[in-house]
Amino acid sequence: MIEPGSKTLNFFKTIYRLMVYGNERRKQAREIPIRIRQNRLLPELFNRNSKKLIIFFVPGADWKSGKDRISGGVLSIVSICEETVSLKNIHDAETILCTLRADHHFLKHQTFVNKTPVFRFGQIPFFFRQAEEVTLHVPEFMVTSFLSSLRTDDVKWLKRKKKVHINIMNQNISLMPPPKTVETLKLLAPITTITTAHQKYCTREFRTLYGVPIHKFSVWISPEKYVYKKWHQKEDLIVVSPDLHPARERILERLQRVKGLRIQVIQDLTYEAYKELISKAKWSLTFGEGLDGYFIEPVFSGAVSFAVYNEEFFTPDFRSLPTVYRSYDELLENICVQISELNDAEKFEAHNKQQFDLCARYYSHDTYRDNIKKFYQGLYTFS
Repeated sequence: MIEPGSKTLNFFKTIYRLMVYGNERRKQAREIPIRIRQNRLLPELFNRNSKKLIIFFVPGADWKSGKDRISGGVLSIVSICEETVSLKNIHDAETILCTLRADHHFLKHQTFVNKTPVFRFGQIPFFFRQAEEVTLHVPEFMVTSFLSSLRTDDVKWLKRKKKVHINIMNQNISLMPPPKTVETLKLLAPITTITTAHQKYCTREFRTLYGVPIHKFSVWISPEKYVYKKWHQKEDLIVVSPDLHPARERILERLQRVKGLRIQVIQDLTYEAYKELISKAKWSLTFGEGLDGYFIEPVFSGAVSFAVYNEEFFTPDFRSLPTVYRSYDELLENICVQISELNDAEKFEAHNKQQFDLCARYYSHDTYRDNIKKFYQGLYTFS
């Protein structure tokens, strides 16, 4: 049973927060011009009489700073949204990027290059009154908050449609809601699907587990989007993902023993600055998912990446890579030795090629775009 939010309760919560929190007062002052701009932009950019509508949801701004949040997942959502816009000849719909009702407002992602403004979901039912078919793309970690944020009017708006399709964007299998929550979505949307970022969890087994069609989108990452540099053009630099892990400090301490090696944790960078940094680095180490942007993107920039094999993300063929370890203990014992051994033009570039070819097998822009196209044609990987 979906429990829409109470307007009265939300009103009193807002008044209380304005009285108690200075940051809330600053937020409200900051968001007034944003809402005005969003209201003006909506009729400028979209056809209010459109019969078909596609909505992508992204996380709201940070409460204190008002800045948008950058992550691989956000980059992926915006990229798929922009690819969807370019496929209007296929789906014939207006495509819009939104935050949930309760999220903090911002007008556009500033931490990476994009051309897509962000609107409030609260604007949508009033503006797109003629829409008969609605597709909502909800990131896996936002499914629960999406359901709880819906108001009575939102549910009524959706129930009046001829076709409602909710797609869960499964970009990280560990963040997926349980099958029971997916069943709840079906009460709202007769058509419910899951799209995946990785091959590893786009399988018939997951199709059976969740009881809905599953389709692979992949991600925006592909070789041609990076500046590739050879060994002699690079610095003795290892870039490290910001992810937390119990073995992290021990491994970073061990890396400090490698003579001449500079260590830089990736943080407080725009995406373009990050891409410039990884083009300079010889090495990359991820403490995250394993097969993530911190592994793949440096490889496409000419680096050698280190990770621990994570069976939820890596496909079995990555086990053959010497710098993909079975455990963090094994990584700790071997990473410094391997950096020293591979710090030679011939050995380094041979190992990068091995990683590059394997990553390129799964990450291609043409395939990525074709996968998105097939989704809107209803040609799912596992129907």
